[in-house]
Amino acid sequence: MPAREDQKSEQEETIEVLYPSSRCSFALSSPDTKVSVRLRDAPGLRGSCAVTASRSLLLSQDFGDFSQKAAKLIRREEAAARKESALRRARKQEISQQLYEEVKRAAIRNQRKMFICTSLIISVLLGLIIFGTAAVHRDVQLLMFDGPQGPEASGFAAAVVVVWCLAMGCVSVLRAAADDATASQLQAAVRAAHPELHSYEEQGAGIAVQVDFENDSENQDSRVWIFGIFYGAPPFVGFFCAYLISSRLSEDGHTLAMLIIWSPAMVLVCFVLCSMCVNGLAKCRSGFDSAKAISAMIQPAKEDLNQAVLQTNQRTIVFEGNVLPGRHTVSSWPGKYESAWDSLVAGARNDDISAAVVFLPEGSEHFGLHDPIPSTMDLCDLSGGCWCVPLYGEPKPWGCRWWSRWIANIEKAVQLGATLEVYFFDGKKGQGKVADFTAAGAEHLRREQIFRRKADFGKSEGFLRALSDGLDHLSKERGPDGSSPFSREEHRLFLAWLPEEERQFLDHSEGLGNSQKAEVAWLERKGYHYLEKEVSELADSSPTAMG
Repeated sequence: MPAREDQKSEQEETIEVLYPSSRCSFALSSPDTKVSVRLRDAPGLRGSCAVTASRSLLLSQDFGDFSQKAAKLIRREEAAARKESALRRARKQEISQQLYEEVKRAAIRNQRKMFICTSLIISVLLGLIIFGTAAVHRDVQLLMFDGPQGPEASGFAAAVVVVWCLAMGCVSVLRAAADDATASQLQAAVRAAHPELHSYEEQGAGIAVQVDFENDSENQDSRVWIFGIFYGAPPFVGFFCAYLISSRLSEDGHTLAMLIIWSPAMVLVCFVLCSMCVNGLAKCRSGFDSAKAISAMIQPAKEDLNQAVLQTNQRTIVFEGNVLPGRHTVSSWPGKYESAWDSLVAGARNDDISAAVVFLPEGSEHFGLHDPIPSTMDLCDLSGGCWCVPLYGEPKPWGCRWWSRWIANIEKAVQLGATLEVYFFDGKKGQGKVADFTAAGAEHLRREQIFRRKADFGKSEGFLRALSDGLDHLSKERGPDGSSPFSREEHRLFLAWLPEEERQFLDHSEGLGNSQKAEVAWLERKGYHYLEKEVSELADSSPTAMG
């Protein structure tokens, strides 16, 4: 059975902890010894068995319906953990998808800038070729290589060929910008540029003509046509102009000039074929890849990537409250209930729930910022360079800007006559408060100091013995409250390892999150009435899903 059971011989008051796949032995002090069992996570779930002789007892057979009830409770907990895990994955995928779309927009903008610039250059070069063709058609003497104008004719022909080669080079840039190899290089560069983009995927060829904004699909076909025109125009225009010039020369019987006009095109074709072979060999032998140069031009700048992360966080994770008139207002919430928090935020953004709570995580605009304590008479008993000191006892890297925003939301809710609501851990309503607001920082520091001793606890004989007895067989899948069977048992063992005073201090602290303790103390300091609720009481939340 994947849970923890206390097995107790009531006459001797001997208590043993059984972990999955473990067993224990005890001596009978009398012929009618009674053995009882209960779940550590649900002490009210019990079973008992009278032992009249030395024999083996099985939890699944000898303790009445204890096994069936325990198995049902465990299955329900496992189902809640699976659901919570699925919700977390879905939320993470949603945020990642929005972030990747933001990055893709930046990449597409850069690529379209390259596409526009390259297309303009191609247009100018093709214009020069067409202008030269028209000039030759008007005055065939411009290409008379065997007369006194031979040097000028050679220079004119060379200029036309160079212009055409430049246009074809621009075509190769267009091709590379929409190539799968360039997309792969871009994908690798973006992943390496920012840790939050480690799973970024580029779709590959054709990015320059992809749909990147909403309601933009009607322009996709036109972009495809424009891209195709500029991609195919240089070779078509070049060969067509060469055909027109050769036709004009053949009319006057200038065969040599006609051959000279077509020879660069034939040489160019041979050169392209040879260069393709050489580039292929170079890529195989030295890893050279022209796609790297193109991808470097397309890749969004570091500032653009940071801005994409910031904007995505602002839309998905950051929450600065939404106080609505005439509603009960959520004024304090335990952050460890992640999926319930997501439901709360979603409801608040849809104006279904009034909430004064604030969340400014790492990566948000105001993360790490500190606000000073106002110099007013009612706050003269508070000390510190910023709100972090009364909240946490010392400045913290995440800052205290969130606290200023939270106070503003609370004041707005009070002015609107809202009923404030404070949500406690499930089963811990009214518990976990600090003595008063001035004690919040000191108590926070004390908790941190105690929890730093967990490293020593992990090396203790009792914890190592529990691991050997089967503690590590407990599930580590986190449920709706962020805990798992393993983490809860580990915490119980840690409390038992601590001195009595510290154990009682931590036990009395259960019920509110760290920041919540200061929030509730502030409401009481201001004299604001609030309703005490548990997380499972949030509107539209399922008690089963809450654990």
